[in-house]
Amino acid sequence: MGMQLQNRKIILGITGGIAAYKSCELARLLIKQGADVHVVMTDAASKLVSKTTLEALTGHEVASEIFSDAKNIDHISLGADADLILTAPCTANTIAKFAAGMADNMLTAVTLAAPCIKIIAPAMNSRMYLNQATQDNIALLRKRGFYVIEPATGELACGEIATGRMREPSEICAIVCAILNNQILTFSEETLLPPPNAPLELTQTKLLPKAVGAGKKVLITAGPTEEPIDPVRVLTNRSSGKMGYALAAAAAARGAEVTLVSGPVSLKVPDGVKAIKVKTAQDMFLAVTEHAKDNDIVIGCAAVSDYRVEKVSDQKIKKQDGIDELTLKLVKNPDIIATVGHMEHKRPFTVGFAAETNNIEHYAKDKIVKKNLDLIVLNDVSKQDIGFNSDFNAVTVFDKEGKVAAFPKMTKEVLSGVLMDLIFEMNKKA
Repeated sequence: MGMQLQNRKIILGITGGIAAYKSCELARLLIKQGADVHVVMTDAASKLVSKTTLEALTGHEVASEIFSDAKNIDHISLGADADLILTAPCTANTIAKFAAGMADNMLTAVTLAAPCIKIIAPAMNSRMYLNQATQDNIALLRKRGFYVIEPATGELACGEIATGRMREPSEICAIVCAILNNQILTFSEETLLPPPNAPLELTQTKLLPKAVGAGKKVLITAGPTEEPIDPVRVLTNRSSGKMGYALAAAAAARGAEVTLVSGPVSLKVPDGVKAIKVKTAQDMFLAVTEHAKDNDIVIGCAAVSDYRVEKVSDQKIKKQDGIDELTLKLVKNPDIIATVGHMEHKRPFTVGFAAETNNIEHYAKDKIVKKNLDLIVLNDVSKQDIGFNSDFNAVTVFDKEGKVAAFPKMTKEVLSGVLMDLIFEMNKKA
């Protein structure tokens, strides 16, 4: 996929929150994507993280004094050619200063003077974050065009479990990449990054490109399937459907016409997406094979049951005295994504998902060949903090020649955006 921030100048503002320790990793990730990172620190931040470390990482002197060079007037020159200013962490104090238009330190002065995109990642105690003054200041910044990466809920420095924890560096880096590449992020009621109410000013030399999915038809499967045993019992799995639904929202946001074939989940169908609701693997098989030929891309994200009960009881199976075992004969379900992959007429670009617990890379490479897939997205579901029933995931993408990309742990909402961008890019090259 290449470096997404090549030749981009990013000013990384660091304020005096305990999350400042994450700024070194954030700087490293931005640089890894090709960005030219310049750090601006407040005095409070310099007490929490070393200037020397950040200078070694970025190759630039850390700016903190507003008039360190009277000849160049650093607070003007530093931001004059910047593509983006990212303040992470951003404390309640600095948020208030941004909202008031203050320029009392290097960071606030650069932010006030620079004509570029501005992002803040608030991080503070939950009571400070939820205070009406802070919320009013954030709302004002959004109105002025700031992007706000809402804090997560988790353990805070004070020991409380509450909202106020800065998002992980990998998530913030993914958002920066998306914004600077004009990639549309998906938004929902629980959005990670609310869009600014005031759009950024466009000039004749900076026009938004055509949405990357415009003109494409995409079919996505999501959720689990349920295989009935009797009228009250089913065989199923722990899939929540969150990843598939997030992919559908991301594809639609990028201009694609999206059909979502969904197993039983308790999720809202994304706006602009056509949904086909199914229960069993055979139901999903029929829906997908009927519509696959009419789509440019088919993504098999559903956790489809490999087997079903051969003979479903039409009455509830009762416990019987003296019998401690129940034997069910299972038969194999059709492999949906392999069927699509081996289509001979109007075969779409086919993407599979592999949820594995061991020998994960071996199984992924084996599946891409056997199922004749164009791409396979691998995630390790043995890890408790990602995958099934989690809001987070980390994946590696392979094509038939080997590894294409690896995305670290991030929310499924953010991950779905970078995955769809990759899928559209690879489909274009196919």
